[in-house]
Amino acid sequence: MQFRYRCQSLKFNRYISCIDTHCSGESTRILVGGIPKIRGETMQEKQDYFKEHYHHLIGTMLKEPRGFDGMLGSVLTEPCVPEADVGVIYLWTDGYFSACGDSTYSCSAALVNTGMVEVKEPETEITFDTVAGLVKTRVEVENGIAKAIYMRGVPSFYWKTMKFDIPDLGEVEADIGYGGLWYAFIDADSIDLEPTQENKDHWIPLGWRIRNHIADEIKVDHPEYPELNILDLVTFYTEPSKEEYTSRHWNVFGPKQTCRSPAGTCTNARMAVMYGKGEMKPGDEVKFESTIGTVMVGEIAEEVKVGKYDAIIPEVMATAYITGFNQVVIDPDDPLKEGFLL
Repeated sequence: MQFRYRCQSLKFNRYISCIDTHCSGESTRILVGGIPKIRGETMQEKQDYFKEHYHHLIGTMLKEPRGFDGMLGSVLTEPCVPEADVGVIYLWTDGYFSACGDSTYSCSAALVNTGMVEVKEPETEITFDTVAGLVKTRVEVENGIAKAIYMRGVPSFYWKTMKFDIPDLGEVEADIGYGGLWYAFIDADSIDLEPTQENKDHWIPLGWRIRNHIADEIKVDHPEYPELNILDLVTFYTEPSKEEYTSRHWNVFGPKQTCRSPAGTCTNARMAVMYGKGEMKPGDEVKFESTIGTVMVGEIAEEVKVGKYDAIIPEVMATAYITGFNQVVIDPDDPLKEGFLL
């Protein structure tokens, strides 16, 4: 049987060029072409512009049948400040993140491995302009290929520890911290929870229910970015699988969504909480394990202040890889062109 590819007969509304990647198992689809210039004087304005004009592309890029419920996305743009190399808008299947460590690592690997930034060996530095501020990475490079990637995160701090009465669960104590996103950290043992890959259909919706309850009850407070006032994620932590690791993270960022990696912003925030509670100091190293057993390594690069809060500049090491180059097309006759989730 002979197949003929008749390109001239195909009619599509849009061709979107993407680079598919993963960091520690967490998938990020990076949009690098196919839409006009994203306008705005700040990254928040650029994100708002994308939301107004191209929000439907989140479903097209990240949801089934092209993606899945836990997929992340990034849109590369021109930066808004001269000291940055590139701007980035962070996406997930239900909207936007002001920051995302996994996607930052993935973007770093993609930029180096495709030559979209000037590559220097043995180390290439990249500065990202994001809604949450400037984020810097150092990429170890061998023969033009990205290896270990070190992300210097935004100033991160421990906010407070609070107790919440969760319906049908009881009292839950959470350490709340900021690391580019807002996290509530809960000791799984404290609520008799034993999260595993096999019972994810239990602890993921439970985590999201706890997150929604906390978000409805309180407004978190960032002294420099007052618009970042809503809790983003809940993280259950447990004993790790190996003695040399610090703990294991089970992150929940949606009703069906969990991170496959330990998560960069989660690592930032957990380090900040540990620092704020006197459990970590400069010179210490932490190794956080993910749901699937991958690891990120973190240390404190600087001690700083964020308003009245004692804060840190975290530096976290991870690896990321290109998994494919994807040309996404939108057929106007496709009833599922904007995607779906089960």
